[in-house]
Amino acid sequence: MSMVSPSEAEEALSAFAARLKNENSASSSDLSILESKLCGPDGVVTALITKLWLPQIDPNNSLSILVHLVGKYPNKYMNAVASAIRHDIEHKFDTTKMDTTEQCYEVSDALILALAKLLVAPNSDTQTGIATDAHAGLLALCKFDNHEYHKSGTCQKLFQHLATLWKYLQQQQKDKIRESSTAQMRIAALMIDVCLLGGKEIALALSDDAGGIMKKLLDLALDFPNKDPLLQMTALDALEGLAVESKNCPMTTERAEFLLGNDKLHNGLLYLIGSSSEDVQFDTINGYAALRLVTEICRVGILSSNSVVESTKTKFNALLRSFQEALHALEPRGESERLSYIYAVSSLVASCATSTEEMSKSILQDTTLLHGWLSLFSRSSQPKLKSSILSSLSQVIEPAIWQDKEDACSDYVSLSLYHAFGEANNQRDPTECVLSSAKSPFVEERLGAYNLLRAMASRRCCVRMLLLYKGDDDNSIFVEWLLNQDTESTNEGRQARFKILESLLADVNNIEGLISTKAFREMQLWMKRGPAHTTAVPWNLATD
Repeated sequence: MSMVSPSEAEEALSAFAARLKNENSASSSDLSILESKLCGPDGVVTALITKLWLPQIDPNNSLSILVHLVGKYPNKYMNAVASAIRHDIEHKFDTTKMDTTEQCYEVSDALILALAKLLVAPNSDTQTGIATDAHAGLLALCKFDNHEYHKSGTCQKLFQHLATLWKYLQQQQKDKIRESSTAQMRIAALMIDVCLLGGKEIALALSDDAGGIMKKLLDLALDFPNKDPLLQMTALDALEGLAVESKNCPMTTERAEFLLGNDKLHNGLLYLIGSSSEDVQFDTINGYAALRLVTEICRVGILSSNSVVESTKTKFNALLRSFQEALHALEPRGESERLSYIYAVSSLVASCATSTEEMSKSILQDTTLLHGWLSLFSRSSQPKLKSSILSSLSQVIEPAIWQDKEDACSDYVSLSLYHAFGEANNQRDPTECVLSSAKSPFVEERLGAYNLLRAMASRRCCVRMLLLYKGDDDNSIFVEWLLNQDTESTNEGRQARFKILESLLADVNNIEGLISTKAFREMQLWMKRGPAHTTAVPWNLATD
């Protein structure tokens, strides 16, 4: 079919718009005529999409036509409209590929509402691409709003519409609960993604000016009694997304203030994990979902507690004390629960150790928690758990988390935890324990041990402990093991061992006088040639 001219397309749209305006509806025959003139549904959508952006003159009110088509013919138009709008937004509002100072497009409030409705539309439950396109399109608009210092107010308008839709969904009848629950979580997922864009966004989500949309999610996740534990679990998982920190989503002060100091969030989570002022037990359904969220909050506190106000620090420290009490009462069963427990204790220890001197002393003296976390013997046949223990200990010792602390403080905590690791494993020498795991036949366990050894080699105070751990022949067992690369056959393992070498040869360690000259030269040669280099040093030459 031949392409129609712009004037013919405009004439066809005008005729259809007139029928829609005069009769509040247009018949199937009217639509058939329009589609025949514009090369089918895709042609109709394409012709209308270009007129959506203000301040263009749009006498036919293209958005109203699209809303009508989606509402009356969802199977034919809903997917096509959602996809077309998404791609048009990503093209017109891409801040990475255009000079936004010349951007002349504006977003109408009606368009934001229309997209928000597509996010929760009934058909989007069976055609997930519709909700995905609506989510992506709205998020792209909010990213542009963030880039333009919120001049357009897109984020606030979106939150207001989402809050209204959320309220409507919560009022649905029982026979529509499943569809309502799915739609509510789509709203929550979009809100979380928008909040990750910056501090202004999460401040809006918490404010009444944007409909109090964050409060709706908190109510869903933390209110008691909760009639829908599965929806509650999904809501807790959504909140966990706020603790995400990456290059593209750096932690903002506003987000840290919320996670570390929000009373409703803390009280609800403590209730679920059985550590509140009320006499409650660990929630059998959602206790571990709450535990994971508190764990992530602890990790946020490690690097962000110094950026928040004093009152927030006080609330966060209170959360840590209650969390410590809750972990004492916890009895994890099965690998999944034990992994959650390991990450929880390690995050708690790191948060307390980098907090006040009093809290650091308290957690380092808590032998019950430390042994429960660091014992390898109780997981003798579970290499994944062993690897998790070793890796989690390496993350606490890792110098990067101690950026605002004195070296003496972090060295003391690191050495204390390393010795606690030995104590938790039948009071063996901690280096003997970790080297035993480094020689394990299971690659997961070896990689965990390599992580710990790399973290130890990154600390000058720990390097001597590694190098001076000697066998009966007075040779350094650690140096012998490191230079004997025949014990590692995987590429991932060789890369990890090379990272140990890099940390060990850092100028600050100055290890040349602590090992034999030949061993030191072999290390330098390995460093020069890279991870693939193999050594051939007789053990009697490894040390003097």
